[in-house]
Amino acid sequence: MADQINITAASRSDLGKGASKRLRKTGRVPAIVYGTGVEPTSVDVDALEMYHALHTPAGMNVLIRLEVEGEEHLTIVREIQRHAVRGDLMHIDFQAVNREQLIPADIPIHLENEEAPKNTGGIVNLVLHTVPIHVRPLEVPTFFTLDLAGLEIGDVKRVEDLSDQLPKDAEFDIEPERTVVTINAPTIEAEPSADEGAEAVDGEAPAAEGDAPAADAEGEG
Repeated sequence: MADQINITAASRSDLGKGASKRLRKTGRVPAIVYGTGVEPTSVDVDALEMYHALHTPAGMNVLIRLEVEGEEHLTIVREIQRHAVRGDLMHIDFQAVNREQLIPADIPIHLENEEAPKNTGGIVNLVLHTVPIHVRPLEVPTFFTLDLAGLEIGDVKRVEDLSDQLPKDAEFDIEPERTVVTINAPTIEAEPSADEGAEAVDGEAPAAEGDAPAADAEGEG
């Protein structure tokens, strides 16, 4: 299930691009928190704490207990803005959620026994890297697991094959028939046809379009 990280945010009244730039130089990231039980509030958080929070196994599905002015809110990271070149955190949207309310989450797919189909000549094609679901915040799975043991060329695993891993009352936000993994046959390159290269005679390549033919040696001068 999703990790929970405690982070303390400071209220922010000095707004604007200039203020945000100065804030980032101090190692803080401008943010906003909104949602269940909280009015939209401009805050800032420690950049290093947020880096570590986003690099747990839960990734973007991490739950953050955000403390603002002594009040704690269960939040998810709804949106992140990063620097286009450096990738630094520029702004974060925190959404406060109700622990009993279903929220959207994209769950990564982990493959087990991936070598099994390869041992029989199959090629594993992962079509969906994540599967969207609606789930209670405290029950967000870290990942879904697909076991590829026993699969052969032509076999397919679909979203519905993950149903037994859904938490109680959670539901897929995608058609159950959608393909997650296929086991494909190796691609075989076509052999050159006998006619290919027939225009080349005695090792000479045909003249490119627009090239003038070479003049005969006799009669020159």
